[in-house]
Amino acid sequence: MNSETNFEEKIIVKTDSIGIEIGDSTLVFGTIADVEILPDGNIIVLDATYCNLRIFSREGEYISTISGRGDGPGELSHPFSLFNWEDGTVSVIDPYKGGIYRFSLSGEWLGVDLEIHSNIHSNPVVVADSEFVSFKSRFDVDGDALTATAMVARFPISAEPLISYWEKTVVWDPANMGNLALELYYSNFYAVNSQNERVYVSPFNEDNYVVNCFNADGSLIGTITKEHTPIPKSPEEIQEEQDFIAFTLGAGEEGNPDMNYNCDPWPNHLPVTGLFVDSRGNLWVRKGGTDIPTFDIWNEELELIGNATIPAISGDGSSYKMVFGEDYIVAWDENPEYFQKIYFFEVN
Repeated sequence: MNSETNFEEKIIVKTDSIGIEIGDSTLVFGTIADVEILPDGNIIVLDATYCNLRIFSREGEYISTISGRGDGPGELSHPFSLFNWEDGTVSVIDPYKGGIYRFSLSGEWLGVDLEIHSNIHSNPVVVADSEFVSFKSRFDVDGDALTATAMVARFPISAEPLISYWEKTVVWDPANMGNLALELYYSNFYAVNSQNERVYVSPFNEDNYVVNCFNADGSLIGTITKEHTPIPKSPEEIQEEQDFIAFTLGAGEEGNPDMNYNCDPWPNHLPVTGLFVDSRGNLWVRKGGTDIPTFDIWNEELELIGNATIPAISGDGSSYKMVFGEDYIVAWDENPEYFQKIYFFEVN
């Protein structure tokens, strides 16, 4: 199903950025947890450190702030992910405050969509008025063992999925938590075409370039594959990955002494390290092991139609997150070398 007809090399140019290290508080970011492009074209940023949402224009001008840190109604404590609803409202997952909070874009708190305290939905992508696709985990007792299931699924505003596109179940072992989390939580990538509700999933695969493509109802459309030559990691890269997993899990579990956060990263870079859908419905597959972010571009017929590289904004780009607008990209680095910024790129 792979064709290179009308192959195009995209030119990506950085045009602007938002974010400073010290100064105007509206422009200083602590931890960028999520970014979305709103229906009117403005940018909304969820900051997990400052526990607020900030709205900026397409040109990067500050417009307003929603919520803040606190214990009162509509205030946040540890926000994680952002829902960009089609009706012009947004929601935020904050399990420490008890669930999914909804806000109007004018800043009014509209109440709790769903009470949830653990095993939260991660990186939700809205696909309908009250449905979304996200990553989520589930824990079950199987005899004397506790099992953990990681899944990419479609949900109503509920903890229970409607449709599961991918899932994997393992015996949960606190003494091996680092390795389990590395494979289940940090090495599976997905993207959603919100226009036709198609779902793309690239499950963990150390040596093979594979992306499974699903209709909204969970039926398999096809599988994208591409030849791949393994790219070894340097000792420094392996150590950095070990440190990142240990720190992230330790912070999330508040240093639980019964958990072993150490892991043994696989020696090669993953063939696929990210999936994104652009405004035309094309799938951008980020390749692992490159010095700067490099992408294959596939159309809805699962044909390879182009490639692209994004100029380095910090580090090697392996921790870039992105969202696509019409002929532009908004990107940020989850693990910046200095301080967090939001970057605008023009796509030609």
